[in-house]
Amino acid sequence: MKLINVYIEHLTLQLNQLFTYACDEPVQKGCRVKVDFAHRECIGFVQETDVKSDLKNIKPVLEVIDKEPLLNEELLDLAQYISKRYVCSVISAYKTMLPPALRPSSTYKKIIYEDHVYLSSSTLPLTSKQANVYEEIKDKLPMKASEFRKLTKSLAKPLIEKGYVKLRKLPKSNDVLPSYIEDSIHELTLEQKNAIEEIENSNDSCFLLHGVTGSGKTEVFLHLAQTVLKQNKQVLFLVPEIGLTPMMIERVMARFQRKVAIYHSQLNDQEKYEQYCLVKDKKVDIVIGTRSAVFMPFDNLGLILMDEEHDISYKQDSMPRYHTRDIALWRAKYHGCKVVLSSATPSLESYSRAYKNVYHLVSLTKRIFDQMPEIHLVDMKEERNQFGLSQRLIDAIQKTLDENDQVILLLNRRGYLPVVRCSNCNEVMMCPDCGIALTYHKSNDSLMCHCCGNVYRFDHTCPKCHSHHFFQVGMGTERLEENIQMLFPNANIVRMDADSTKRKNAHAKLLKEFEQSGDILLGTQMVAKGLDFERVTLVGILQADNALIHSDYRSCEIAYQMLEQASGRSGRGVKKGDVYIQTYDPGHYVMQSVLKHDYLGFFRKEMSYRHLGVYPPYVFLCCIIYSHESLEKAMDVALLGKQFLSQFKVLGPLEINMRQRQKRVRLIVKSKDETQLNQTIWKLVEYHRSLKTNVKQDINMYPLILEE
Repeated sequence: MKLINVYIEHLTLQLNQLFTYACDEPVQKGCRVKVDFAHRECIGFVQETDVKSDLKNIKPVLEVIDKEPLLNEELLDLAQYISKRYVCSVISAYKTMLPPALRPSSTYKKIIYEDHVYLSSSTLPLTSKQANVYEEIKDKLPMKASEFRKLTKSLAKPLIEKGYVKLRKLPKSNDVLPSYIEDSIHELTLEQKNAIEEIENSNDSCFLLHGVTGSGKTEVFLHLAQTVLKQNKQVLFLVPEIGLTPMMIERVMARFQRKVAIYHSQLNDQEKYEQYCLVKDKKVDIVIGTRSAVFMPFDNLGLILMDEEHDISYKQDSMPRYHTRDIALWRAKYHGCKVVLSSATPSLESYSRAYKNVYHLVSLTKRIFDQMPEIHLVDMKEERNQFGLSQRLIDAIQKTLDENDQVILLLNRRGYLPVVRCSNCNEVMMCPDCGIALTYHKSNDSLMCHCCGNVYRFDHTCPKCHSHHFFQVGMGTERLEENIQMLFPNANIVRMDADSTKRKNAHAKLLKEFEQSGDILLGTQMVAKGLDFERVTLVGILQADNALIHSDYRSCEIAYQMLEQASGRSGRGVKKGDVYIQTYDPGHYVMQSVLKHDYLGFFRKEMSYRHLGVYPPYVFLCCIIYSHESLEKAMDVALLGKQFLSQFKVLGPLEINMRQRQKRVRLIVKSKDETQLNQTIWKLVEYHRSLKTNVKQDINMYPLILEE
């Protein structure tokens, strides 16, 4: 009986080690097995075979689930890299790489199969009616059994029984792609031609394509992809959010007129499995998707294209907390291919690397129609305000609608009233689990926590003084939609936020509705980037200052990116665009940089502040959170952690918002030496384990947002 080493399905770092089992069946590295672990059946992932061990009473494997490995050598190596770099368990990396139906988990969803009918041969006699139907149907096979029975009706059974056709079970297939559309060929500008030539002819492996909004970066992507596809290699298109996938899919399918695989979180488990298999079985050579698509099982990858590379959605916020850019660079190095990172507002980390020639900088400085939108900073201290809109913006919206053009309005909030406050005692309705303010949603008269997702019935009674009177503080997208409809009763308003896009394919449907019949697209940050509608000539940004008031070192960078990206949605066609930004601080350097479309000016200013504050990209960060029911216990263990990390600059311990009724304490570690930081954090994990405490330790290497 052979011995094998497996990782157990549990994600905790406490169990990030190999366990030995005996297996009397053939099994390969990268397969799942069912084992007995701590007197419970669970799933293990085979890491090593033909193991030597002096252990006694080794338990046997209960079942070998897979006959062939689920992951190739590259992805097995990548999991080790992710574990080491992000201080997480190897099994968490494996789970992230695989579609839900194939994950090493006891709760994995079963693959759904359906019958397909294939042509077979037989000499058994057929009736004349059966023979006629068989002649009509045989050239159309194979097909789904359900379709076969519709076409053959009562004759399906005898054709199967007599062996003229045979049934085969295949994974159920769902069509997740739109139909092909006609491609719109654009003549390349001189800058685009030069950019394509520079990338294709360079020996460098990583490029930062910095192009102003509307400069035609997607067209550059398509031309680069075309060259690689002609070499019979695979291409990966990455986008940060689901809302951007429909437009990218349409552009790619229109250009190449071939099947592509798409992969994002709104696909169901069966659809994810199907798309994964398309790549694994080499049936497609183009993949489009969000961050999880970076793990697709490529075997001949020729190009990785990462759109809106600055977007924080590329950083996973649960274990393993990887950054998609790091994975893309690792895989590109493995396959010997190029990575093109693209953005109108690159992250400071990426642009500083380009500045130091770590990345190859390629610039597009002009729009296709060579006219940037005009920015109007509306000082709300001096403006008459109606429903949260300045009179200048209301007049501009009316003028745009009169000219049969379209408007996009961005509100950096969602819900009806962001905060519900008692007008009698000033009590704010708070989430009991997270300790943050609840948001009111009018559609179902409820209060929702936008942190943990819990929903509470709103009985319009203050829990403290029992008053029934509440302030209407702030404004969410639902309320803004009502107000806009009152101001412009004939306008067709399309609302796009996290609530209106919950249903499957909602992003694509809402964008199509706006394109075909919409007048005003109103939404949260998802309308700020990637959208390309030629008739949009006005963008209005409400409560623009909100993005600046977060207590986070990256708040100004995120604010600038959002404002510049949102501004870029205006005037992308022949007509000139206008942008109205409502602010109480028009003199702020973020607002002034957006006013002048001055990325470099913002970059220099923000980098000087990062240098003074000793923040990335000048140092590497690690965020460590300790959680427990008792704040005192969490604080005590955090202080021990800080003492262990005495060689580094450590901020904290600081109490932050609760999660799931757990008090939380945060440490922030800074280091100029990435290797030293990584090695020490791994030692901290071992030290925490040695304390034998029930205080939970949660590690986030290289965080983009500091939890509050």
